[in-house]
Amino acid sequence: MTGITVRSTMSRKGSPATIIDVAKAAGVSKSAAARVLSNNGSASARTRMAVLDAAARLGYRPNQLAKAMKAGSTQSIGIVVPDVANPFFSSVLSGFSAAARSAGFEVIVMSTDNTADIEARSLELLAEKRVDGIAVAPALTDASPTIEQLRSEGLPLVLIDRRLPNLGAIPLVSMDHAAATELATQALITSGHSDIAIVTEARATASEITELLDLDDHATSLLRPSMQRLVGHARALRAHDIAFDESLVVTAPYDREQAAVVVADFLRTDHHATAIHGTNAILSYASYRAFKQLGVVIPDDLSFVGFDDQDWMLLVHPAVTVVGQAARELGEAAAQTLIQRIAQDTDVHDVFLSARLIERGSIREVNPA
Repeated sequence: MTGITVRSTMSRKGSPATIIDVAKAAGVSKSAAARVLSNNGSASARTRMAVLDAAARLGYRPNQLAKAMKAGSTQSIGIVVPDVANPFFSSVLSGFSAAARSAGFEVIVMSTDNTADIEARSLELLAEKRVDGIAVAPALTDASPTIEQLRSEGLPLVLIDRRLPNLGAIPLVSMDHAAATELATQALITSGHSDIAIVTEARATASEITELLDLDDHATSLLRPSMQRLVGHARALRAHDIAFDESLVVTAPYDREQAAVVVADFLRTDHHATAIHGTNAILSYASYRAFKQLGVVIPDDLSFVGFDDQDWMLLVHPAVTVVGQAARELGEAAAQTLIQRIAQDTDVHDVFLSARLIERGSIREVNPA
């Protein structure tokens, strides 16, 4: 689905182009324009050409809901996420939907499989349905022309979980990713660990991490969540004068099967780690799967801290110490922020939620601080 073009949907007055704008630009009646655009009823070839040309120039999007044409609002909002099956985004959706419906909005959900092309088409479809606003957790790309175009058209938008470099004007609702991983690494350091492996999607050398440590909070928020979490890990190490060790960074793909293989391969090496931290739900599960496969006993052989509290973490013995994200609350905050934007509230700011460490039994004290 490459090559999607997003045209301006703004009339000269700055609002989305309407059928009246199209009719006026084409020099025909509203009913004639409606017949052409709905492909319902007769119209001359000249009229049809004039209407279609005007619609293309104005970027007119057919309004699929008659109610919206009368009231100017669909009372619906969209949310676009990378993976509805991911426990984190599932909880985000739950909170978002509850908050939206309590405010009188229906919710349309789109899942992108973390693919930029699908994301672009999903956003286009929501815009065509004339939703009043969209919350989007962007795919892992460095830019989104579609989001930027919709922003320039004036559609209320909110970003979830991560910011894009060229979209700083759009409010962000996110966890503080760096602080979340600092919690995990700090807990392990406090229990006497200094050789701490980290399982992450990010890849960075020690020199690159050193440069990133000096970024301010806003600049850090422009990094991908996985890199922000790696920076948080490095911050905790630096706070205790522990050198960042590239050999303890286990870079794994966002896939349970493949990540488990990568972690198992690391565990088979002559590593010196006494503890390991999985930096998201998928990588935490994959890490534990590798432990079981190789007979690694937690915490006797290796201390472990997971990320995103999941049901299985309570079913194993000992239960897993984990960084818990307030995912449902994040979804609620995203909906509330978007509704503020729809209401044209100018006092809308970024929202960062704090994670918390849920201490259980997967950390062994090796040399208590």
